Amino acid sequence: MVTRTLGAYEAAVGRKAMGWLSSSLRGTTQTPAILAEAGCLFWCDVMNDDQPYLIHTPKGPIVSLPYSNEINDFTLLTRRGHTTDEFRDILIEELDVLYEEGATQARLMNVGLHPHVSGRAYRIRALREFLEHAQALPGVWWPTREEVARWYLGQAAAHIPEGS
Repeated sequence: MVTRTLGAYEAAVGRKAMGWLSSSLRGTTQTPAILAEAGCLFWCDVMNDDQPYLIHTPKGPIVSLPYSNEINDFTLLTRRGHTTDEFRDILIEELDVLYEEGATQARLMNVGLHPHVSGRAYRIRALREFLEHAQALPGVWWPTREEVARWYLGQAAAHIPEGS
């Protein structure tokens, strides 16, 4: 399924996919190796850190990029029933803590968004106000996941054993 999906993506978009997030985060222990062999740089299914890290597979390394079911509109708004203001405040608090920690070591904030949840007209204000807050913080980097993975691989290159 992974290789068929990556092929369909390349045919539709005109370039290879560089990463993967499994449907419902249901990857297997084989998924990272399948992705590495297919030329992907990153995998987003592991939710155990707020920093990227390297996963060594028999097919080469792949970067685990953080994803969060916790900082996620579906969880916060649909499952837990937070208000628009509470959703905004949670995002801002998360960013502020990570921003403070980021003064000494890089942090990555992932916000899981779904158009049918936070994209609703009565909820979009939360995202707008969160983004205004985030954009006011000096030094915040706004990369794609591919850019984060490439940056991380550049930082980790000296530590990747030959042939990994």
